[in-house]
Amino acid sequence: MKGDIFFEVLGNTGPFSMAGESSGYKVSANGSHYLLECGAPIFPSLGFHGVAQIKGLFASHSHEDHKRWFTDLVLFCFYNPSIRHKVRLITAEPVMEEYHKNSKAALERSLSPDSKRIVDIPFEDMVEKVVIGPRSKYFVNLETEGNGAFRYRVRDRKGNPVGPEKAKIFINPRANRPRLLFKDDETGEWVEPDSYYPFSSNTFYEENQNTFRDEEADLTVKAVKCSAWHGVPTVAFRFMTQESSLFFSADTVYKPSLWKELYETYRPQNFEHIPREAFEKKSLIIGDINDFIERVWSRERYESAMSAYEGSVVIHDVARKHSVVHTDYPDIAGAPINNLIFTHNPDNLTARHPILKSGKILLVRGDKAWESVNGGHYPFDADVYVRHFSGNYVGYKRTNGAYKVIEKDGLLGIVEAGGPEKALMRVDLFMDIGGEYFPVLKDTNKSYRIRPDGRVEESVINGDKSIGRLAQNRRGQINGEP
Repeated sequence: MKGDIFFEVLGNTGPFSMAGESSGYKVSANGSHYLLECGAPIFPSLGFHGVAQIKGLFASHSHEDHKRWFTDLVLFCFYNPSIRHKVRLITAEPVMEEYHKNSKAALERSLSPDSKRIVDIPFEDMVEKVVIGPRSKYFVNLETEGNGAFRYRVRDRKGNPVGPEKAKIFINPRANRPRLLFKDDETGEWVEPDSYYPFSSNTFYEENQNTFRDEEADLTVKAVKCSAWHGVPTVAFRFMTQESSLFFSADTVYKPSLWKELYETYRPQNFEHIPREAFEKKSLIIGDINDFIERVWSRERYESAMSAYEGSVVIHDVARKHSVVHTDYPDIAGAPINNLIFTHNPDNLTARHPILKSGKILLVRGDKAWESVNGGHYPFDADVYVRHFSGNYVGYKRTNGAYKVIEKDGLLGIVEAGGPEKALMRVDLFMDIGGEYFPVLKDTNKSYRIRPDGRVEESVINGDKSIGRLAQNRRGQINGEP
């Protein structure tokens, strides 16, 4: 249906999953197809024709579990004579810079066609850079001096140098990467602008939001930074047609209490390692920028983060506990977010919201999501969802269900009903096989298998023989009890 958005999961596991899938998705609208992240093995998932159809790659950040197949994709499209086109990389300006830096070794040097010379290949010959989101008004630039030396300098977009009273460059010897310290006009406080301001702020960002538009697909994509709090430069994306909206949170720490603390708390500067007078005069300082950031977030960024999830189907990362740079399940389990679906999940998680796995295809229509299975579309109507090392399951409430949902330290679990643990609810469990639901088999002589025709068979082992019969998909037929 025109206006629908399809979201296909190529890989969705957490960064250290034993499944080793990493993150990768395909977003489609009206016949146009885009990759969202490329950490998952895209070639075996999409095949040649699937890869050839991709019109671009939306990249949220440069961690390897989200970009692991990027250089392979670029080289494949550059050297394969049947494709021979650039990969369109669509991301925010600082993420684009990270992709370029991290990919140089693999992309920018090769042999000449006769194999006799080593040649340099510009990144831009292989990758079409498409910036989404506003550009910053100020940036750190590495420049050559007249004597052949190099130095960092802060400039505005017109090329004018910016003095130390407004901006400073910090280089921490432990990391050796320049970071910008900026004096906020309104408060007079020193802040790190990439963290402090949302994209909507005209103090640090240009007014042009560089919204991505695919007219053929009637697809609009906006970059959103306010809710992404991850460490490395990271952006979220809102995919929109005239009828539908899908919000991909990227990796973030969803914790409104922390966000409030980030904008409310003033942090005095630490002049233990450099006198205040020297700090005021210097444009470049060797040291830890955290000693001089007076406030981490602005109120504007906090307010933007609080409203970022409204009116869309939300695909959000999730972890168990103490993940630091991802969203802990106890922090988001009760969040006031409608139509919340979890991805980038750990190997073992029980949740009240749907948990994605590779192979799932979502249909987004309006601000609702259904799962597309064998030509049909099913709502996510289970009462609990379970991702376990042994497979994926769903639970429906039953007064006398064979299992019960329990809670410990904010995390949910599933145990048999006869145990001593206090139950949040009793459920019957069904195994999720390709989006179809089948009753859990307790008999160790029984198992499910997928036949070559794609149908699911229940097999019974009896000695050295096995007998199979078609299993009935129960999805769409299960009704929970109060």
